[in-house]
Amino acid sequence: MPGNPRFAHNPIPLHPGRPGDLRRHAPSRPGQPDPYLHSGTITFRPLPYPPLNDAPNPAVSMNPGENDPPPGVHAHRGISWRSAKNIGAVPAGRTHLRLIQRLSHQNPDRGNFFPAPRRCGQFPGRIPVVFKGLASIAAYLYEYMAYVSLMTADVLLINPPDQKSKYKKYLNIRIPPLGILYIAAVLEQHGISVEVMDCAAEDSDYGDIAERVREADPFLVGITATTPLIGEALQSAEAVKRAADPYIVLGGPHATFMHHDILRENRAIDFVIKGEGEYTFLNLYRALRADRDPGAVDGLVFRSGERIVENCDSACIEDLNSLPYPARHLIPKENYRIFDTSVPIATVICSRGCPMQCSFCASSALHGRRIRKRSPADVVAEIQHIQETLGISTIAFMDDTFTLIPGWVEEFCSLLIKRGVDITWGCTARVDRIDSDLIGLMKKAGCDTLFIGVESGDQEILDRIKKGTRIDQIKTVFATAHEYGMRTIASIALGLPGETRETAKKSISFVKSLKASYALFSVATPYPGTEFYNNVQETGKLQQNWSNFDLFTPLVETVNLKLEEIRELQKKAYREFYLRPIYILRSLAREGRPFFHTMRVLISP
Repeated sequence: MPGNPRFAHNPIPLHPGRPGDLRRHAPSRPGQPDPYLHSGTITFRPLPYPPLNDAPNPAVSMNPGENDPPPGVHAHRGISWRSAKNIGAVPAGRTHLRLIQRLSHQNPDRGNFFPAPRRCGQFPGRIPVVFKGLASIAAYLYEYMAYVSLMTADVLLINPPDQKSKYKKYLNIRIPPLGILYIAAVLEQHGISVEVMDCAAEDSDYGDIAERVREADPFLVGITATTPLIGEALQSAEAVKRAADPYIVLGGPHATFMHHDILRENRAIDFVIKGEGEYTFLNLYRALRADRDPGAVDGLVFRSGERIVENCDSACIEDLNSLPYPARHLIPKENYRIFDTSVPIATVICSRGCPMQCSFCASSALHGRRIRKRSPADVVAEIQHIQETLGISTIAFMDDTFTLIPGWVEEFCSLLIKRGVDITWGCTARVDRIDSDLIGLMKKAGCDTLFIGVESGDQEILDRIKKGTRIDQIKTVFATAHEYGMRTIASIALGLPGETRETAKKSISFVKSLKASYALFSVATPYPGTEFYNNVQETGKLQQNWSNFDLFTPLVETVNLKLEEIRELQKKAYREFYLRPIYILRSLAREGRPFFHTMRVLISP
């Protein structure tokens, strides 16, 4: 790593004359050149092992051909001895400890190292790493990169701790942080080494962050900032600054809408990224490395002395197909699942932007009112890539509204069926953008769960929040989904503008009549960037304790409801919905053990 002499590297140039450090390059997309074989320079950082000694190696011989290779190790063919040595691949017949020691890297802080073998339970005395050719080298590189952690990196991306979430604590809901994984993939695509620290999934605290920063010694640290976790994001930044002195950049929804306040009140933050962060982050890194003025980086806000400088907005990424797949190899797949199950999940997003005008949603302000979609073929190819590389066949689509363009969904489902892609998946849906035929096709393609934003059982409130849906449409879609054997999740927001005790009770009864598999009764929360937030701000009655923006803490009174009344209505809603005898029996038959974990969180005070 430039400027960091702690490691010696043995580079193997795979394409002389092309710059770039592809230490941890994201996998190539179908139809694109394999980056391992067509561009850049691969350099290795070694993995830690116990110190070596001069004892004979019992697993291999100093004389070629004397012993067979250990189990799982193939004969060395197809590449030169020099190339094999450069990447730490030692032919089994030629391996002995003195040679290994010559290939090892000495580090006073970490002891003796040698280039990592395949991770099949091999010991320092069983080092033979051998290949059949360039294809085997590429496979080795991918495995090596997926395995390496806690090493120096140019960039460290942090998802802050989340110790308060009831959903995380009791339901074991842990979702991969797609936003920073996309940024990581773009950085790796341009030869920048990246580490990802998902504190929420790892149960890491601020001490762990400081330790990781000291270990990784990053040049630039990026931290995700959502509204309920902005306090944790800022404390993470303080932990970073206590451990080292890299540049720190904040991104995400809250940073996008509250950038001036963040920079004015928090000296630990050097930069804030507005909107879509992939290329703004890349351009910021390049500018800082080249010692150029960050004032030329679109989408950036930063402090210049005591003045806050806001650059031009960055353009939205028009061709989402051009983005590399999220860098999922940087996070352990075992950390992510929904409910207390042994089934890992992967998340995929197919679109950005939303043309709808819901007053409580910030999606259009964050990504624009014009929807941009990836091609169905590109999404299917990513799913197949997930299956092949991670062995995961449960997919959660994270689009704000997956069914916004029904024709796209039809093409996508037809392609899944045509290619025989066997997955189980769930998505969000609008009741005015889905019908019986589409539900049937989605079910045939593997969809088993629909998340539907009902919001209210009162048509007048739906009209007031500009939802654009009707009560009769909601009833029809839930009934049809159940006919096809799908699970349904109904989301209700209590305390919306115009809410009364009568309309709230009406919403609770309405959701029960829908026979939804699950119901989420949140309290109406005015997130920054929404029309709801702007309207409440004008009244001067909103207390900006961001940690309370968690969908469980009432923040805004209505004309007819106090905060305490809204909270009591939420408790009433959960207990009335989930403690019905018929619901309990039906859920036990359908879900089994995870049902009890659901109950534990949803009916708790």
